[in-house]
Amino acid sequence: MKKFNKGEWSELYVFFSALAEGKIYAADENLQKIENTFYVILKVIRDNVEYVRNNDDGQIIINTENESYSVSINEFLKEAPRLLENIKAAKGSSFEIPNIASFLEKIGIKNIKAKSTSKGDITIQIHDEFTGFKPVIDFSIKSYLGNTPTLLNASGATVSEFTTSEKLSTDIVEKVNSISGKQKIKDRLLFLKEKNINLEFSRLADTTFSHNLSMIDFRMPEIFSNLFLCSYFVQGKRVEDVVNYYCKHYYEDKELVEYKVKDLLVAIALGMVPKTKWSGLDEANGGYIIVKKDGEIVCYHIYDRNRLKEYLYKHTRFDSPSSSRTGAGILFSTDTTTMLRLTSQIRFI
Repeated sequence: MKKFNKGEWSELYVFFSALAEGKIYAADENLQKIENTFYVILKVIRDNVEYVRNNDDGQIIINTENESYSVSINEFLKEAPRLLENIKAAKGSSFEIPNIASFLEKIGIKNIKAKSTSKGDITIQIHDEFTGFKPVIDFSIKSYLGNTPTLLNASGATVSEFTTSEKLSTDIVEKVNSISGKQKIKDRLLFLKEKNINLEFSRLADTTFSHNLSMIDFRMPEIFSNLFLCSYFVQGKRVEDVVNYYCKHYYEDKELVEYKVKDLLVAIALGMVPKTKWSGLDEANGGYIIVKKDGEIVCYHIYDRNRLKEYLYKHTRFDSPSSSRTGAGILFSTDTTTMLRLTSQIRFI
C-alpha cells in the first residue's frame, strides 16, 4: 500500500462517511453544523464506479463496468470512524493504513486518491429538496486533520513584481538583501518603509494568473498583489484584517474591496487555479466539504454561497512561503529601476 498524507486520507474518510451516514450537514459562516439543514446522499461516484445507498435493505450497491454487488451500510459505519482514528494517530507527512486494505479490496478501491479531471475531490448525487431534482455534483474537500490546509498554493505563478519609487544605489540594494533571519522579508520591507522607499505594483509574473484575477475585476491583479504586500505589516495576516489595513493606507472603498476579495476567495475555492486559464465557471459545482479537527464533516452547498464567502473571508490568512524555495524578497536592479518579487499564498486558519 502506498503512503498518503492526511489530506489525501481525509478524502477517503469523506467517501466512507458519506456512504455510511447518507447525509451531510450544512455549516454556518463559523464552520458550525446547522442541525436542521442537510443534504441526502443517494450515491457516490468514484473512478467510474457507482456506490448507491439502498436504505430499505441497508446496503451499498456497487456498480462497476463488469458487475454489481452489495456491501452492508453497517460495514461503512464501522470503517469510517476506524479510518478517522488511524488518520488522527498517524505520524509523519505521509503514511500507510494497512488495516483497511481488506475493506478497500472488498469495495473495489484500488487507488486511495481518486482520479479527478476537475477541482472536485468527490462526486455525489444528492436529493435536492429545493428543486426535487437529483443532481450529480462535485465537491472540493479541505481537511483540518493534518496541517492547516492551503486555499492558494505558492508557485511561480503567484509571483508579484514591484518597483521601487526610485532606482536604489548598489549599496542600499546590498544592505537590504543582507538582512537575514526568520522574518527577513518583513524586515527588508520595514527597512524600505523607514527610508520612505515605496513599492509600486508592476505586474504579476504569470499572464494566466493575471487574466484569471482580471475575470473577477480588471484591477484585481494590482489589488491582490498590494494586499499581499500589506500582509507583512498586519499581525496574524488574516485576510479580513489585511483588507482593513489596505483600504486605510491606499484610500480604497472598503465595501467594494471586501466584496471583490470574497469573490476571489470563492473563485479559488471552487475552480480557479493560477496556471490554468479560467472560464469563470465553478468546477466544484456542488460546493465545499470541510473535515474538522474532530472529524466532523460539514459542507457549504452552492446554495450556501454567501455563507461560504463569509467563512473563507473570516478563516483565511495570507501566508509567506519559504523564500529559499521561491526566491522572493530579493531586490534586483534593471537599467532603469529596482525591483522586488513576492510569492503569495493563502492558508486557512
